[in-house]
Amino acid sequence: MLAGKTILLGVSGGIAAYKACELARLLQREGANVRVVLTPHAAQFVTPLTFTALTGHSAAVDEFPSLGQAPEGDVYAHLNLPRGVDCFVIAPASATTLSRLATGLADNLLAAAYLSCVAPVVLAPAMNVRMWQHPATQANIATLRSRGHVIVEPGVGELACGDQGAGRLAELPEIFAAVVHAATGKGSAPGAAADDAAKIKLAPGDLAGRRVIVTAGGTREYLDPVRFITNASSGTFGQSVAAELVRRGAKVELIDTGIELPSGIEGQLAARQIVRTAFDLQAMLAKRLPKAEALVMLAAVADYGPAKYIQNKRKKDGHAWSLELVETPDVLAGIGQQRPAGAAGPLLIGVSLEDTDWIERARAKAASKGVDLMIAVELGADLPFGERRMNCALVTPGEVLAAPEQRSKTEAARLVADWLAQRFAQGTS
Repeated sequence: MLAGKTILLGVSGGIAAYKACELARLLQREGANVRVVLTPHAAQFVTPLTFTALTGHSAAVDEFPSLGQAPEGDVYAHLNLPRGVDCFVIAPASATTLSRLATGLADNLLAAAYLSCVAPVVLAPAMNVRMWQHPATQANIATLRSRGHVIVEPGVGELACGDQGAGRLAELPEIFAAVVHAATGKGSAPGAAADDAAKIKLAPGDLAGRRVIVTAGGTREYLDPVRFITNASSGTFGQSVAAELVRRGAKVELIDTGIELPSGIEGQLAARQIVRTAFDLQAMLAKRLPKAEALVMLAAVADYGPAKYIQNKRKKDGHAWSLELVETPDVLAGIGQQRPAGAAGPLLIGVSLEDTDWIERARAKAASKGVDLMIAVELGADLPFGERRMNCALVTPGEVLAAPEQRSKTEAARLVADWLAQRFAQGTS
């Protein structure tokens, strides 16, 4: 994929610096000629010798010798390192490095090389969740994105410090895809959400003050007080959508099944409600939805539950336990079908997970359930649960708005937020 291409890999200081070693190997396995430049702090996490041994090129840290030492190396390294490269990827990109790049401060070799680089730039930030969410960091990200750089946004999960939230380095396949796209123009990249926005003709919108309900997690359908039927939903996609909407100013109410939330998200929610069963969710939405402008229904409602609930714990008695299962309520369909055609009401977004004819089935569901947008997700060999990427598309009954593509849940969340922004900008609610 990268035969004949030269990639400059920048590494800034942070615990995620060790992952840059595997990224370098991944790029080389696809034929790339990889050069590496580290910040002085990065060199304290992973030695330059490691990258020199991996790539066959001397990894650069500083073009100037220490006081009293004879000059060594290339005093024009900041000009020569990026010369002729096809892509400059910085992974991890720390908050300090992002600030340097955004303001043009060239006080180390990596930052100086950036200023003389004319190749496409890919940035993969990694830092603590509070640092990532700080307005200064977000302003720097906006500045760098406005220059046409691809931002491979950090993943959500447990961080090295023990905190939970957005800030961990994106998965290496995601960063790799961005580099391939930037260096060759082929394939898809984490920045592809912006391309999809263009296809959908989205008008950039602000979600400030918009009241949105997001549901997340798999429901539990209880057999007795301690046993239940559920599904593999982790609630990760719901977290990503809630985080993106919050980031863009929406007042988000999360209704979930008790999933573990990153601390950085929970503190910024307008409200949070915990439910367990399909009937609990149905009742909570009936109560909360009249005050909302949109519903993003990502909770995985169990399709079947026990026909009979046993009040006391069933004891083992040496006999088989035969269960009769009945369908649970289709919560989203109930909401959509009760909404009169053309009447004002909350925008409805649902998700369809299917293993065959998944696009057409999603469009059919959008029509039958009376929802405005359906997120179609393929249930393939790569199960799309947890933090894994998913093959997904955005569809309505009449068209495919965002074509099927492997996306991270952060990318998919951005597309959903863009669609909402467009509809709100058009005065639709």
